Amino acid sequence: MGFLLVLFQAAGDRPDLVAKAEAYRARLMDLVPHHERSLRAASEKSERWAALFAEGLISRRDLEGARREREEAEARLEETRRQIRQSDDVIAETTLAEEVEKNLRAAQSETVIRFDGSAPWSLAKIARVESFFAEKFGYALPVSARGQTALHDRLGFEHHDAVDVALHPDSAEGRELMEYLRKAGFPFIAFRSAVQGSATGAHIHVGKASVKVAAAA
Repeated sequence: MGFLLVLFQAAGDRPDLVAKAEAYRARLMDLVPHHERSLRAASEKSERWAALFAEGLISRRDLEGARREREEAEARLEETRRQIRQSDDVIAETTLAEEVEKNLRAAQSETVIRFDGSAPWSLAKIARVESFFAEKFGYALPVSARGQTALHDRLGFEHHDAVDVALHPDSAEGRELMEYLRKAGFPFIAFRSAVQGSATGAHIHVGKASVKVAAAA
């Protein structure tokens, strides 16, 4: 079938997949305020206990425990936000699937930029992409989904050999990344947005298009 695989076995799968992804995203959004409160409380405790440790009133073990609590609270919040970004990516790819399929011969549209690529692609190749990006911009490639994730499993979405990058294709970093991928011959689909006038869901999907492989529970 070539690079641009049919994203879903039937067009009728798409509304159901979008609905499930949106419901999952809504549950995650409900968790954000709770995790933010937990992080604030853990940060305040860590600061208080640092002051107590400085006065010799608590042990280093107690201080390190408070710091771990803060780190764990921060990790829970960041993980929730990461899963929200993944949900946005899935919603964008699903919503724009029909447009992608209709433009098999078009390399670009207002919402989608597609490059088939000629070089063999596997998930291991992302290390080369990450090295390029870190050297070019001085920070790590902002990966929102590397290979198969719990969300993809939940939705029955094949993503084992792909990476989603949280960059808008029109940003300086996004343009540089796409140019690198073209020169390397690596396939990608860049999504500007699933909703006109909004950047929600904007990302660059590196690798072959995702496939709906099974009905999600």
